Amino acid sequence: MELPARFDDPYRARHRTAAQIRSAGAIGSLNDGVEVEIHGVATRLIAWPGTGFQTQSVHVLTLEPGQEMDMHAYGLAEESILALQGEGEVFVRNHWARFRPGDVGFFPPPVEHAIRATPGGPGLVAVASISPPEFELYEPAGFYNRQYGVVNQEAAWFARSNATPGKLSGPSQLAYHDSDPAVRAWNLTVSEIRTHGALFNVFCGAKIDVIEAPMVFVLWPGYGARSTGFHFANGDDGLTTAVHTHPASDECVVLWDGTARAWQQGGWHDMEVFDVVFAPCGVEHGISSVTGEALWGGFAAPPQLDLYARTPYYNPPGTFAEVPFGRLDR
Repeated sequence: MELPARFDDPYRARHRTAAQIRSAGAIGSLNDGVEVEIHGVATRLIAWPGTGFQTQSVHVLTLEPGQEMDMHAYGLAEESILALQGEGEVFVRNHWARFRPGDVGFFPPPVEHAIRATPGGPGLVAVASISPPEFELYEPAGFYNRQYGVVNQEAAWFARSNATPGKLSGPSQLAYHDSDPAVRAWNLTVSEIRTHGALFNVFCGAKIDVIEAPMVFVLWPGYGARSTGFHFANGDDGLTTAVHTHPASDECVVLWDGTARAWQQGGWHDMEVFDVVFAPCGVEHGISSVTGEALWGGFAAPPQLDLYARTPYYNPPGTFAEVPFGRLDR
């Protein structure tokens, strides 16, 4: 099995145990992870309990043209699904809506939801975040023992170390979309989003610059999310974020476009498009754009109160202001 040259970095997730990632982080990729089937579609496990994550799972979903995911709902977890490549539809608020790269479906429990790829189209690739992890999803592949309530870390380690890399490549297809206005988050109240979900977009949210990078809070408590979070940022050539940690959130930061370096474990690591920074709770990390502009964004669970508390959007002791949606420049 031939691996990309950058996978030789010993800090890559495939070379590190779950315990090592949990304590010191790693660099992964949306192309690197165990392949299983979940809800009837091909699923690559990126960040999950088998890689040391405790509060969320991040999966890559690949649908062939015309394929439809099984309709499903969770009783505990929130799920977000981000369209990465291709085209399709998402079932949100009891309605099939257009689902194009950059769109994000948000589904609180116990709302039924699914995605499907357009018949005769290019297929659909999406990235899902489930917070907290739904362990039974890993049981059919032998990675979870329901009777004893434990993750089979030895099996997960073997499968991760021998996984065949995927072939996702850039450039990014992410873009702003505002179709299907009846289900768009910016046309709904927080109560409506929290009850039945909504369709967001990565370029639209609460605008802020809190770690020395322009960003939008897309999924966060101010817009109805309770257990899952997603922030999206862009950066000019040479922009470097503050090196930081999150005291109570596991974070998975994806380089959606461009090239960058990631700071972890006291050093810089080269990243290419769709590489991922694994930053569990307490692990320091940062991003630096190195050649041209870059787009990155992080799935975090629970939402990062340490960031919100440094903004005018937070009202101590624990409530949030009404914040209008703004557009992030590209």
